[in-house]
Amino acid sequence: MLVLAAIGSASAGRGSPASPKLVSDVKTGSDTLGSLTPATPDPIQDYVQPDTEIEPSVAVNPANPKNVVTVYQEGRIADGGDATNGFATSTDGGKTWKTGEIPGLTTYPGQGGVFERASDAVVAFGPNNIVYANSLVFDFNKNDGLRSGIAVNVSKDGGLHWGPPVLLQDDELGGLNDKNWIVVDSSDAPGHHKGRVYVVWDRIAPILYDYCDHDCDRLSNWLPDFQTIPGLVFAGQGVGAYPVVMKNGGLGIVMNTIAGGVPVPSGPDELDAQANEQVFMAAPAAGTTPYPAPLAFTPPVDIASNQSTGQPAQRASEGLPAAAVDPVSGTIYSVWDDGRYRSDGTNDAVMSRSFDNGVTWTAPQRINPGPTTDHVDHYGVTVAVGTDGAVHVAYRTRDESGQGPLYAPAIDTYYQRSLDGGSTWTAPLKVDNVASNPYYDAFSRDGSFEGDYNELASAGGYTYIARCQGQPAFAGEVAPLVPNPDGSNTLVLTESGKGHQHQSTWVALVR
Repeated sequence: MLVLAAIGSASAGRGSPASPKLVSDVKTGSDTLGSLTPATPDPIQDYVQPDTEIEPSVAVNPANPKNVVTVYQEGRIADGGDATNGFATSTDGGKTWKTGEIPGLTTYPGQGGVFERASDAVVAFGPNNIVYANSLVFDFNKNDGLRSGIAVNVSKDGGLHWGPPVLLQDDELGGLNDKNWIVVDSSDAPGHHKGRVYVVWDRIAPILYDYCDHDCDRLSNWLPDFQTIPGLVFAGQGVGAYPVVMKNGGLGIVMNTIAGGVPVPSGPDELDAQANEQVFMAAPAAGTTPYPAPLAFTPPVDIASNQSTGQPAQRASEGLPAAAVDPVSGTIYSVWDDGRYRSDGTNDAVMSRSFDNGVTWTAPQRINPGPTTDHVDHYGVTVAVGTDGAVHVAYRTRDESGQGPLYAPAIDTYYQRSLDGGSTWTAPLKVDNVASNPYYDAFSRDGSFEGDYNELASAGGYTYIARCQGQPAFAGEVAPLVPNPDGSNTLVLTESGKGHQHQSTWVALVR
């Protein structure tokens, strides 16, 4: 086991000491939308890339750990968003999956929605087998590209069937509603509101939120949007807001911010700005705030600087944080990719912890073992805490010691577990049966795109790790992404490469 320097007091491990084992690693399905986009001004940037699934989120039913749901972007468009968002649901521990599209999000043929594109699919379970799929939806061309919204679809049968979207935010003010995330309070302890659903997202200046207590498939049960209820968390520029429900029932948010709140130009998709600080803010009385009162947030506090070096020729996390809470000890965990301990220009998976409801945080600690000079990049870090107190972390790795742009044509996914609150960790466990080949990935921003985030979820001793992987459909298939002929350390999607991208959502089960 790798022993890390512990700062503060961590909860004692409450789980089994047995080493984790990979039970299965399954491809949930393939995108069958095809590319039905009519002629566009840019046949590469505006092209709907068929057979591409990107940026998965995953959730497990706390009442039935064999019921797991993942959602993802489907049919990525290089210059922003996707044709629509999809889902895959299993009721037998990931052995078999039902897949499809989350209904009513976009105007792509067969979807029945009102927005041109979707993006940023996130999923969360609540009590009573209810599942919430949260999506960003927006127009790219019509309405001058100004209209954007935040949607929630509800499933009442564990993710097998979905209702139409509720647009809890819908406006044409510009400054895209962006980087949404969803969390549900599943506790009935004092200070909590069991079943309350929180959605947070960011914009050019404010960070916004909304919440709903019951029957969240009805717009009338959500707060009015920010034009009437000023759900402003703070006025600085931020990206990647990630909410958690704290032990005291409060709502905590971990995110990246840009120094001084300097505004950046709006864009058709996620904000492309290098944030340099990880911060935490909280609404301590969120669980006892009566609907429809707005939440009261404390000022943001610094966790640590974001020293991610990014991922060359690949659009990936670049230090976007993830977070989780131990429901028994109350410890809050934040993880991200960070290069502060390395001298080779790559990143480690790091973690910071708070033992006092987010008031103070420990110095970032490396999770992954190994040298700091081997040019192996660790990124896309995600974290979850089980009811037994076990802390689960997963991340992607890529060997960048060779020739770029993508170096070795292999991206692996590793998992580690801690039974003592993040002080020591099991050895990394590779959870992908077959490595991802990024030359067959979706294309975005001069590189391959498997997602700005991945996710894992754990309940009842079942831990699921979701990520998207590129692979050729057959031996010798032409690679759709090739080095840019201008000699830069970037990639291009060629006309001859169209139809040869194959990127699907995979879910590994660890026990």
